[in-house]
Amino acid sequence: MLFRSLSVAALAALCCSNVSKTADHPPLPLPEVTVEAARAALEHRVEAFVRGITRNPGFSDDESLVRWNTPICLFAAGLPPEDVKFVLARLSQISSSAGAPLARTPCQPNFLIVATSEPDRVLEAWYARNNQLFGNATPAHIRQFLEGSQTRPVRVWYNINLGRKSGVRNGHFVPSNNRAESSPFIGNAAFDFFSIFAIIDTNRTEHITLDQLADYVAMVGLTNVNLDADIGSAPSILQLFALSAEHQPSGLSSWDTAFLKALYQSNQASRTQRFEIAERIVHDISQ
Repeated sequence: MLFRSLSVAALAALCCSNVSKTADHPPLPLPEVTVEAARAALEHRVEAFVRGITRNPGFSDDESLVRWNTPICLFAAGLPPEDVKFVLARLSQISSSAGAPLARTPCQPNFLIVATSEPDRVLEAWYARNNQLFGNATPAHIRQFLEGSQTRPVRVWYNINLGRKSGVRNGHFVPSNNRAESSPFIGNAAFDFFSIFAIIDTNRTEHITLDQLADYVAMVGLTNVNLDADIGSAPSILQLFALSAEHQPSGLSSWDTAFLKALYQSNQASRTQRFEIAERIVHDISQ
């Protein structure tokens, strides 16, 4: 009995000793192959996200992505004063964090946000008073915007400078710039906004918080986003109106903020601009 007791005691001591030693040891690192596979999968998702949201009709895939190079002057109307103040502050903060230039006040508004329950009437009346509202876009393109985007809770029109070298301006529906430089690495002239406006249909955004709305407008207003892009499961504020209420993003995701920052740090003259942006995003969200 004594021998058995000692054996059990010794076995128990050995067991406990082994458990203690195992608990004290840190978990083994993941195999390098697993880490590399996860990294490759992330890179693939990010590249698809960047390609999707930056592919727009009228632009080729190797042309400059559009961004603000002219200082942004914000204006908002149609919301209560406190909400206007919040939206403008949030847009200014996001723009500044991304690296987009902000104008000093007072300034001439070139980034306008209008909230209304009658977006069609507002647009028609606005265009009647200002025939330069849509830049130099053709009547067909203007009609396409007015009629074809009526189902969107937020409509965005971009007036784009087709390149500081060419000095050509046009509306959202723009032809490709045919004044390319003869280099496999240097792209066309940089494209930038000279004005944009966003019309918010308050009938279709009543269940959206002001934080979500401000972040969405910032994302679609700081670059020429393809709102029809299929971005799959990518976490983005661009999913705001595509997902059910319980799955809607609360605001800009880490992917969104990394994209905007990368866009404004990238070289617009580079034909590999999209690839460089994707690389920066992967780096930032992997930290």
